[in-house]
Amino acid sequence: MARTTRSWNILSLHPLHQDATVGLGLVAGCAVLYWMTGSFPEVPAMLSQNVPPTFFPRLVLVVTTLMSVVLIIRGLILPRVPKEPIKKRVLLTAGIVTAAILLMQPLGMLLTVSLLAVVMPMAWGERRYRRLVILALALPLAIHLVFTVALGIRFPLGLLAAFSS
Repeated sequence: MARTTRSWNILSLHPLHQDATVGLGLVAGCAVLYWMTGSFPEVPAMLSQNVPPTFFPRLVLVVTTLMSVVLIIRGLILPRVPKEPIKKRVLLTAGIVTAAILLMQPLGMLLTVSLLAVVMPMAWGERRYRRLVILALALPLAIHLVFTVALGIRFPLGLLAAFSS
């Protein structure tokens, strides 16, 4: 008689689809982060650009919450499927995004976005270098035109501050 061993995973004990579980976690995280935006310091009127410092973070959090609700609904409709292990590429992507966040202050927004536009696709296997160069130049330029020129929003300049004087 063959003896079988069964490994138990606490995540396999609940009946929800992974989308619903992730959606619930995202909604909870967004709620905490939204609450934390209440502690942002007030910006003097002459520096606020008619936009309070909480506007964009809260906008992103509200949109993320709405998409998470859709994920929850989808997860309630779909049957539960076995969980796959996290792929190395997901962890690599998380590491790259974390590095980009840490580089934002010293390099500035535009240089960081430009670097991210090259490193992220290369990590995912992209090897069409001409397209990567175009993306690395066009994406920060588009962000600059839309946010800085059209909307008057200032981003951290980082290294570019030395050249802006």
